[in-house]
Amino acid sequence: MGVSHPKAPWIPILLRSVIAAVYGAVTIFWQEPTVAVLALAGGIYLVLTGVSVWRMSALAKGCGVALVPAALLAAAAVYAVAGVLVAVVQSAEVFAYTAGAALLIGGVIELVLWFRARKQFVPARDWLITGVVGIGAGVLMPVFLTLPEGSHVQALLGVSGGAAVITAVILAISGLGLRHDASLARDSEEASKAVN
Repeated sequence: MGVSHPKAPWIPILLRSVIAAVYGAVTIFWQEPTVAVLALAGGIYLVLTGVSVWRMSALAKGCGVALVPAALLAAAAVYAVAGVLVAVVQSAEVFAYTAGAALLIGGVIELVLWFRARKQFVPARDWLITGVVGIGAGVLMPVFLTLPEGSHVQALLGVSGGAAVITAVILAISGLGLRHDASLARDSEEASKAVN
């Protein structure tokens, strides 16, 4: 994992992981979902993802990493606006195109930031995978509108929920690893102070 970042990046990473895990669980275990479930669960997921990305933007700004805060702020805004629109309109088509566009834009931003900032900003190291997952889900979601009326809601939940589960697992591993590294660094710092 390398050198840990001094500003506890594991907090927004784990926040986003928990949000994605809860949404993924809803999409897996909800029996016979309706368009309302798709819109409300998806809308809440997108808004909360926007909040977690905004928290990461604030962390990046505090760490002085160029370009990252503004790009993450843009991604957070896209997620939040898409989430509100999806929840209010409550249509499978709006969900597929709006949520798909938000995931696609967020994924592209993460992929670009992974390429440019992974050496300066520890959380960016995960954005290769989360970016590709977001892009894949964003591209696939409109494709599932061609399915019959009853099955396209399940397919949309399946694609977005599957992407959320993959994101949750990747970010949980990363966030817990960074948290462990931070606690080891703190313990060794305390031990060195005790010796002096």
